[in-house]
Amino acid sequence: MDFLMPKLSDTMEEGTVLQWLKDDGSDVTKGEPIVEIETDKANMMVEAPDSGQLQIVAQIGDSLPIGATIATIGAGDAPATPAAPAPTADAGDDATGIPTADDGTGASIGHEVRLPEAYPGAVDDDPDPVLPVAPSKAASTPSAPAAADGEQVRASPLARRLAEELGVDLSTIRGTGPAGRVVRDDVEAAAASPATAPTPAPPPAAVPHATPGPAAAAPATAPGERIALTRLQRTIAKRMAESKPGAPHFYLQRDIDVTALIALRKELVAASPEGQGPSVNDLLIRAVAMATAERPDAVSRFDGDALVAPSGTHIGVAVAVPGGLLVPVVRSADGKRVAEIAADVRDLVGRCRDGTITPPELEGSVITISNLGMFGIDRFLAVINPPETAILAVGRATPSAVVVDGAVVVRDVMTLTLSVDHRAVYGAEAATFLGRIAELLERPGALVL
Repeated sequence: MDFLMPKLSDTMEEGTVLQWLKDDGSDVTKGEPIVEIETDKANMMVEAPDSGQLQIVAQIGDSLPIGATIATIGAGDAPATPAAPAPTADAGDDATGIPTADDGTGASIGHEVRLPEAYPGAVDDDPDPVLPVAPSKAASTPSAPAAADGEQVRASPLARRLAEELGVDLSTIRGTGPAGRVVRDDVEAAAASPATAPTPAPPPAAVPHATPGPAAAAPATAPGERIALTRLQRTIAKRMAESKPGAPHFYLQRDIDVTALIALRKELVAASPEGQGPSVNDLLIRAVAMATAERPDAVSRFDGDALVAPSGTHIGVAVAVPGGLLVPVVRSADGKRVAEIAADVRDLVGRCRDGTITPPELEGSVITISNLGMFGIDRFLAVINPPETAILAVGRATPSAVVVDGAVVVRDVMTLTLSVDHRAVYGAEAATFLGRIAELLERPGALVL
């Protein structure tokens, strides 16, 4: 049978073969991960759709459209060149773009998703990791090392890179990640162990470009250097270009007093088990979810000659990843308490960090929250992520002199900026929606009822 390039996300148009986990001509078993594919959102391990002998067609680095033959499984020789993509009907749901019918690739889609590598400093121990960043380096994925028994070591791209830098032999490490995969912590633990005695690796080769983390500086680039975009960066650029001319934005800004909100957060953190207290952003998600549940019209999606009501209160949270950002989705957030939202966000961000986030968890949001406050940004204008209608940009909270009951006092003030698609929502509607969010944040007791 032909093994076709699968559709691994709703926005995927083509995929790139990063590595084959099995040799050409080897026997494979149905459900066994055999190839790593780079999509527009993540790197994914794809499983064999059937058992038999693998004949590789697409070589490492080949980019092919969905439906093109990348290998054959079973008896017979593989075709000399990739086959043309098979015509497929549009099986996407009108509201989400998520496939709703079997396009013949479902059986080959694996469950392990890996981002190119963790972004240093973009997500730290403070549970406020919700920031878009400028494009970072186009990370290359080293080929998987072979274990002593001939099997390939399953390791995250970051673990491989770190192992190369620290001179650690991956085949000697027992992985603690999903399905025994070696992750960053395993490599760091091995490097710290006297028994491993790693030999320092030579300095890594220069990469096209890199975005500095909070504690790192970007390497210098040559004047006039042309830096190729990664597939993720190209996808972000395409979607933002579709948004700005396609969705006529208007912006509403409001300064809000978050003194009570910050005090509430401190109380909740003190009352929670260590490391499980909510962040300010978790409280923001709760407020936006409550306002969205009350006013679904404010996030209805424009669709040609109709407005499409949201299917649920699904809130996107912008999270930095190498070369761009991902937007994992907190599902039905209006029905979750603050502690549940905090747990969901920790889980989603953690799996964005270690590369196990799945495409369905990145789809279906009706509004996104983008927070740059932790970078010292006071206010900014965010670009709507199609097909959403709005995005909320959040700046930092700063002590400010304000007038309360005729007296000048110091309060913590934060600026919210709501970007809105004017085709779907008008000024007064957006203003009352933002006003309700502000009300919930300034009087935060309702967030924990």
